[in-house]
Amino acid sequence: MAILKYLPVIGITLIFLGIVILFVSSIYSSNQKTNIKSAGIIFVGPFPLGWASDKKMFYLLLILTMIVFILFYFLRKF
Repeated sequence: MAILKYLPVIGITLIFLGIVILFVSSIYSSNQKTNIKSAGIIFVGPFPLGWASDKKMFYLLLILTMIVFILFYFLRKF
């Protein structure tokens, strides 16, 4: 049970290390030219809100949204 006392310290340390790794990697990759595509979806109740930076990502996200919406519809009774 002594490990439970250290779990918050371990969690905060891991979060801090993750932030440091992201910061360092962004500094090293800033010299390179990259093409980043992004897309995301958020469900607010039954309504999906989505965004995409590319037409291909938009269609992929649209299909994924329909699949998740259908799963939510059929699994809501359980």
